Amino acid sequence: MTAEEQTGDAPGAEDPTVAPGVTATDRAVGIATVVAGLVYSAFLVTPLLGTRLDPGRSYVSELAALDQPHGAVFRGVDAVVGLVVVIAGLHVARSRLTPVRWAGVALGLFGVATVLDVLAPMTCAPSADAACAAAEASRSALAFGVHELTSLVSNLAAIVAVALLAVARSSGRRADQPATPFEGALLIGLALVAAPGLVVVLEETVTLGLDHVIGWVQRVQVLALSAVLVTIGLVVVSGSRWSHR
Repeated sequence: MTAEEQTGDAPGAEDPTVAPGVTATDRAVGIATVVAGLVYSAFLVTPLLGTRLDPGRSYVSELAALDQPHGAVFRGVDAVVGLVVVIAGLHVARSRLTPVRWAGVALGLFGVATVLDVLAPMTCAPSADAACAAAEASRSALAFGVHELTSLVSNLAAIVAVALLAVARSSGRRADQPATPFEGALLIGLALVAAPGLVVVLEETVTLGLDHVIGWVQRVQVLALSAVLVTIGLVVVSGSRWSHR
């Protein structure tokens, strides 16, 4: 009997790219992340709630403002999603691959910023309240509040997390080796998270004059983030490898 047979280890067990057996923790975290990704796009049901916010002019976070009729529901959704993403980030950060570990850290930061966003919600919706909008407009570009800071951090952390996962997944792939659906989803997700995210950050800091469409821009990003979270959850559930190497 060989040493491998005696220990029960299969050849290549030390290879960090070999997917381990899917554990109960993998399944629980993965399923929770998939659900969180789906719930993160809860703004899609707002037409059924009769909200008065203009989707072209309003940020998704305005739905959770203290003066909105369903604000508590959306704050609760964001809190749950944030906590699940923190757990998912910690789980992903256990990887032996450096880019994936840092992606887990970025995911965790995104989750923490989302929870802090809930703890410091907008008091009013600027797009629907003239007085609120005037107060927002009177502030300088550097006069950030807690909500604006956490929104900025969550944006940047999400972009970094998706970028690192896309890099990790692409590494080690030969030129003649086709991209997997997971890799394609991450690359598309990266573009749809990063580009709208950059526009939103610039609009909030230096003002691009896109107030009539910024809501749609941000909603594209939120939907992309939802899809990315679902993708990450599916990978965790299946125990798939994060890299071709």
